[in-house]
Amino acid sequence: MSNSQHNDKHPTDRKLHSFKEYKSIKTYLYLVFCPRTFIPLMKCVHTALQKFFILQFSVKFGFRKIPVVQVDNALDKMVPFSPKRISTYLDFIHSLARPLGFCLSKFNRKERSQIAINIINELKNCYETAYHIYSFSMSTTNRPNYKKDRHFRLIHTLDPHLMCVPSLHVSIMIMAWVFYREVFQSPIFDDEEKKYYTKQVFDSAKAITETVLYVKQHSVNCIPSAIYMMTIMLKDRFTLNDAIYFIDSLFVESTDISDEIKKNIHSYVQMMFERFVLENCSEEDWTIPIKRWLTTYKAS
Repeated sequence: MSNSQHNDKHPTDRKLHSFKEYKSIKTYLYLVFCPRTFIPLMKCVHTALQKFFILQFSVKFGFRKIPVVQVDNALDKMVPFSPKRISTYLDFIHSLARPLGFCLSKFNRKERSQIAINIINELKNCYETAYHIYSFSMSTTNRPNYKKDRHFRLIHTLDPHLMCVPSLHVSIMIMAWVFYREVFQSPIFDDEEKKYYTKQVFDSAKAITETVLYVKQHSVNCIPSAIYMMTIMLKDRFTLNDAIYFIDSLFVESTDISDEIKKNIHSYVQMMFERFVLENCSEEDWTIPIKRWLTTYKAS
């Protein structure tokens, strides 16, 4: 759609779309069969395998020696275990694909392939950046031995649960929010559309971040380190104000957590995030604040 075509449309003819209208499988097929995206996709998959999955299993089976730190926090117990939220937790890759499917329908051939390449590279960068921490020290939390749901059985079988700090779920969803927020600044979208579509991605990022605590795959300690990491990776694209706004939004709509606990979670996550940021001011290596914390933390 050209800019002129878009602007000539009468507001009553415009439909605001839910990303759920766009099937992830079509986006995955596009990424595989588009000549421009295939190689970046394979490089991303290779990075994820090497620097996340294989690395974890190499430690689990003793092929590689990396210390593992228990990072549980007393606040974790204040968030109730909610197995019904597992589908949201597992939706995080689809939450990248559905907005991309929407973009594929809105931009021309060259533009949409470049958008796809860019987000693939951003995803690859998330794995590469987190690897600087994982290869130094791994981290884990106590998970409920819950086997009533097949999704939990699958996760507990396939996930060694050794890469908690920083949370890649949180990191990737923040990246998605920032990335699509920029995409939706295109002149093909009017102000209402920019706000509406950006909010969809933000709400998804927030919900998935909350589920890492609800399904007990992470501790509150895994969130500030991920947010801090994204200020490094995304630089000025993800500001300190963005980070605080994201932290303050967490659990706001939750009815199963008291206001006092919400406040405590916000305060703790913000305190830890600001600690990492401030300590980084005197370091040449952004990983030092997190590494220092991992070597000194005692689980509560």
